[in-house]
Amino acid sequence: MLEFQHIVLVNDLKNSRWSVLTRRQLWQGLVMRARFPDKFNENMQCRTEQVENDSFIRTIEVGKSSFCERVVLTAEMQINTRSVNNAQLHFESITSIEEPESGYLCVRFAYRRELEQHDERVDVGGHLKAAYVQVDRDAIAMIRMLATSGLFDETIN
Repeated sequence: MLEFQHIVLVNDLKNSRWSVLTRRQLWQGLVMRARFPDKFNENMQCRTEQVENDSFIRTIEVGKSSFCERVVLTAEMQINTRSVNNAQLHFESITSIEEPESGYLCVRFAYRRELEQHDERVDVGGHLKAAYVQVDRDAIAMIRMLATSGLFDETIN
């Protein structure tokens, strides 16, 4: 079982090179990533099916693999994702917006998943952790770019 978490700083008010995102802009970007992960990773395809206003089921295809997840949104706070109908691999993630000090936004990404059988000579867990961290940092960078372009000033469904 792989369990780990990491934090990506979004707003650093001491760094004038970074544009400052509002909690609303950050939330809209995280929801966009949850609803349309294929917009953040060109190697996947995604279909979503609305269940309730605050949750949906998404089916993701990557290469020859396919998996289904239930995504639950807690407005401007947290996104919970859990695998469903998948006996092969259990996966959970929690994406939470945190604000340790006023204006300093960060996102905590927490992951829990089963690992498939692997070669003892390869640290699969270490490679997965590094990949998750990089993908999450890239997603925050893309959200920052989209927010700066004014996209989140419009309504996103």
